[in-house]
This record gives sequence, structure tokens and C-alpha cells, in this order.
Amino acid sequence: MVNVLYLHETSMLAGAENSLWNLVNKIDKEQFHPVFICPCEGPFVDKLRQLGIKIYFVKFPPVREILGIPRATAEIRGITRKEKIHILHSNSIRTHIYASIAGKLDKIPVIWHQRNMLTGEKIDPDRLFSFLPDRIICNSCAIGKRFLVKDKLPDKVRIVLNGVDLEKFNPFLNAVEIKKEFGILPGEIVIGIASRFNVFKGHDTFFKAAQMLIYNTPYKLKNLKFLIAGGAVFEEDKKREKDLRKMVHELGINDRVVFTGFRRDMPEIYAAMDILVLPSVYEGCSRIILESMACGKPVVATNSGGTPEILKDGISGFLIKPENSEALAEKIAVMVHDIAAAKKMGETGRKIAEENFSIEKNVEQIEKIYLELIQK
Repeated sequence: MVNVLYLHETSMLAGAENSLWNLVNKIDKEQFHPVFICPCEGPFVDKLRQLGIKIYFVKFPPVREILGIPRATAEIRGITRKEKIHILHSNSIRTHIYASIAGKLDKIPVIWHQRNMLTGEKIDPDRLFSFLPDRIICNSCAIGKRFLVKDKLPDKVRIVLNGVDLEKFNPFLNAVEIKKEFGILPGEIVIGIASRFNVFKGHDTFFKAAQMLIYNTPYKLKNLKFLIAGGAVFEEDKKREKDLRKMVHELGINDRVVFTGFRRDMPEIYAAMDILVLPSVYEGCSRIILESMACGKPVVATNSGGTPEILKDGISGFLIKPENSEALAEKIAVMVHDIAAAKKMGETGRKIAEENFSIEKNVEQIEKIYLELIQK
């Protein structure tokens, strides 16, 4: 049995946490035994407990707070000895250094899992200290570029795109109750967005496009409903939610917009959508796209980050430039005017998800990395 200790710096629940949960949910429990370290109680911890996973709590102070490093490292080392850990799998920027220190001291192999795009930073600390881990898993080639050396990826860097549960997210789900709950009428075409209320998720671009589709020539579409799934996950998101609700009011589109809040029934939420929009400024490897493709939904998304590695322009949806409301409105309108062609795109997206993005394929690739390290 290979004991794997996962370190994660938050106990909240967003895309990265769902990806991590999917991994430990589907991992071969006869071969691998997952144990977790998180900073505190929270929704992510609750979800892990449902799997019967043992969880320890360690505070991860910022690395610049030098005095906190020895304490946290000592706690991690105590857990590795108690649980007889064979691999340390760090899943967030702050935990990378802690995992590396503990791993070096106790001669335990360390993995860094990279899920974040960096934009505008003068220094990439993970690249700077990339000599520390034994493996670096990047969930898209776009993220892998952070570690290029003379235009080549070092052998320790592996690209493993996110996976989706194709049984949970499927095209045959019933949307009747969701549409009833939110007052969506027969004949209304539902344009959806699903994400936390972060400034980089592009909600403002989405709402401006919605206004154009409702009021501007040549569109002036009367049968659209805009479904906003998600909410404020982290503290910095809370003001953003207030700003977005105010924006919807100022744009005069209140009667067409539905805020669902945080939902635990996302497969059914996708089922209620006819078109999924991802207007993010950047994404590493969007779970939203994978889940909506698995549900057979056509997608309009921004041509940035790892998204072009998932969504094929003109085949399973459309790609546009970030922060371009006009282009977003235009591509949504194309789908609205030819719903049959849009549905065909969604069906193609499902096939692509089945062939390339199953959670089983994702887990198998990561299991192979674990076994490489153990054999080494």
C-alpha cells in the first residue's frame, strides 16, 4: 500500500478542490491510501470526510513569516512518520515549500501540482524553486510553459489535464425541476455561466453581451434567459457579487438574469442550459468546460490559458478573445439562431470528453507518476 499525503492551503471548495476530490475519490484504494493536511474545517474537508479520508490540520503561514516555517514543517514531519507516508503531494503554492522541506529532511519524494496561471508577475516562485520537487504535474500545456527550459519541458514536469466524471455529468439529465425552480418558461433559451465571483471570471463581459443580445440591433432577442450559477467562495469575492448584481440592475437586464447561488446539483444546472459561456480572462484547465461538454452542451469560451487544449473552435463550440463582449454576443447569437447546429457541437463535445477527459484517464496518469517515484 502506497500512503500519499496531500497538502492543500484552503478548506473552501472551488475548481481546484473539486479536481483534487475527484482524484482521491477514483484512486485505486487497494493500491493507494490518501491522507490529507488542510488548514482548518470547511466545505472541502466535509466533502473529503464523506470518502472516509483521514484529515489533519496544520496552519500554513506565508513563507515570509520565517518563524512559522519550523513549526509547520515539524507538524508535517510528525504526520508523515505517524502515517508512514511514501509520497507528499502538494496542491497549492503555499504548501509547495513546506512539502519540499519536509520531503528533503525525511527523504520522501515530493510532487507539486500546478493548477494556476500566472499573469503579470515579474517572478514565478514555483519556477525559481522548481529544482526542489521530484515531479511537477501541470494540468495543461499552458501552465507547463511556466517551466520550459530552452523551449523544452524538463523530464520531471508532466502534463495531466483535468478529468470529469462522465457518469455524473451526462447528456440525459432532467432539467424540469431546475427550470421550474427558477421560472424558466418553455421556449426560453438558457445561456449559462458557472463559476465563483472572481474578477477574472468575466461576468462583466457576460452581462454586457447579454444587454447587447436583448437590446441592440441586429439581435433584440426576446426568448433568452441568463443563468448565473455560483457565488462568492473566498472573502475577496464578496464585494464582487454586490458589484455584479448592481451591474445587472444598471444594464436593465434584471428580468432576464437568474442568480442561482452556490449549488450542489451542478449536473442538473448544466442540464437546464442550452449554451454554456466561459468568459474568463484566463483559465488553467477549466472544470466548467469539461463538465458542460460531458453534459453535451455547446460552449463559447475565451481563447486563453489551457482552454484551447480542451475546446475545439467551430467543432465543440467557439473561442473568442477575452474581455470582448461584442464577439461573445455574436457567437451566442450564432448558436441561438441555429440551435440544431449548436446541439451538434454539444454532442461532439461529449464524444471528445469521452475520448480524452474521463476522470479514470486522469487518475491513471497520476497513479503512474506515484509508482515511478516509489520504484525510483
